[in-house]
Amino acid sequence: MNITIIGTGYVGLVTGVCFAELGHAVTCLDINQEKIDALKEGECVIFEENLEGLLKNNIANGRLSFTAEYESAIPKADLVFICVQTPSGEYGKANLSYLYAAVRACAQHLNGYTVLINKSTAPVGTVTAIKELLREIAPEKNCDVASNPEFLAEGVAINDFLEPDRVIVGVDTPRAESALREAYAPLISKGYPFLVTIPQSAELMKYASNSFLAMKLSFINEIADFCELVGADVEEVAYGMGLDKRIGTRYLKASIGFGGSCFGKDVRALVHRGEEEGYEFKMVKALIAVNTVRYLVVMNKLEKHLGRLKGKTIAVLGLAYKAGTDDVRDAQSLRIIFELLDHCARVRATDPEATEQFKKDFARADEVAYFDTALEAAQGADATLILTEWDEYRQLDLVKLKSAMTGALIVDGRNILNRKTSEAAGFTYEGIGR
Repeated sequence: MNITIIGTGYVGLVTGVCFAELGHAVTCLDINQEKIDALKEGECVIFEENLEGLLKNNIANGRLSFTAEYESAIPKADLVFICVQTPSGEYGKANLSYLYAAVRACAQHLNGYTVLINKSTAPVGTVTAIKELLREIAPEKNCDVASNPEFLAEGVAINDFLEPDRVIVGVDTPRAESALREAYAPLISKGYPFLVTIPQSAELMKYASNSFLAMKLSFINEIADFCELVGADVEEVAYGMGLDKRIGTRYLKASIGFGGSCFGKDVRALVHRGEEEGYEFKMVKALIAVNTVRYLVVMNKLEKHLGRLKGKTIAVLGLAYKAGTDDVRDAQSLRIIFELLDHCARVRATDPEATEQFKKDFARADEVAYFDTALEAAQGADATLILTEWDEYRQLDLVKLKSAMTGALIVDGRNILNRKTSEAAGFTYEGIGR
C-alpha cells in the first residue's frame, strides 16, 4: 500500500519506518524542511533504540521517503496517518490546532478513495470533528476517517509497533476497516490481536490505558512513602503484589514520579474532557496530585542530610524522563534542577543521550554545568542524584564515584543501585521506599 505519515516526531517517524519495514511504500511528511533534509540523508532526528538502522535500510531499499510538500505526498496515498503533537492547552485541554491544520492542508490534495487516520492522541469525538471539518472544506472528496491510537513506549517503540500487545482501529465503514486490515496484515498474520471498534471507543482506549498505568505508578509511589515511615521495603512489597496475576509486576516500580509526553498530558486531557461532559474523574485527579509533588521526595532527602542547599554541589545523573530516549518533555529532571537552582545549589549534570535536548527545553539551562560522564559530573559533589535508569548508572564503579565526590550521599531516584553495595563503598544511600 501507499502510506503517507504526517509528522516525523516520535510517533510519526517510528510509525513510518515500521510500516516501511512491513513492506509498504511510505512517505513521511513534515513542514520542517530542515528535519526533512536530515532524514533524507539517513540522519535520525530523535534517539530511539534500533530506529536509525531501520531508517537507513528502508531508505536504501526504496520503501521510505521524505518530503515537506503536501501536494506530492497526499494524492498517491491509500492511507494517511496523522501523527502530530496534541499538547496540553489551558486547564489540560488537548490542543488540537496542529491536528486540524494537518487535516486542512491534507484535504485539498486527497485524490481518489483515501482513509484519513488519526494516530495523534486526541479526545473522544475527534474523529467526528474531523469528518465535520472535511464535509465543510472538501465535501467532494471520497474519504473515510478512522482512529488508530498508538501505544508506543519510548525506548522500546520499535518493538511495540512490530510486536504489539494489540492493534486498535476505530472505524465506521467496512471499506475503512478493510484498508486498515491490509496495512496491518503482516502483523495480523503473526497472530497479534487486531481489535475493531467504533471510533469513540478507540479514542477512549488510549486515554484509559495511559491513565490506568499512571495510576499504578502513583499508587506504588504512595506505598513507597509509607514504607519509609514503617520500615518496609517497597521493592519487596511490589514484588509480592505483582505475583498476583490480577495485578502483575509491570508499572509497580517506585520512583521520583512519571514524566514524558504522554501520561501527564493524557490524564489532564481526560479530566478536562470529563468536565466538558459534566463528569468528574476523581481517581485520575488524585493521581495527578500525587505525581505533581514527587520532586519534593528528592528535595527532602537532600535537605535531610545536607541541611541548607545553598552553595552545595549536586551531581545529577540522568536528564531524560526515562532510559532509552532523549526526550525530556515533562521530565522530573526539569522540576528538580529548577528547585536546586532556586535553592542556590550548584548543579553538575550528565545524560548519555538527552543533554542537548535538555539545553533546548530547560529555561535555566545556562545555569547548569554539563559533563559527558557520571564520574566527571560527580567531581567535587556533595551529593549525587540518579534521576534516569540508564544501564550505565546501574553499573557505576561506586568506589571511583565516591573518590570523585566531596560528600558521600547518593539519592537513588530510580532504585537501581544496591543499598548494601553502596554503603560498602562508603556512601549514605537514600532510595525510594527502601
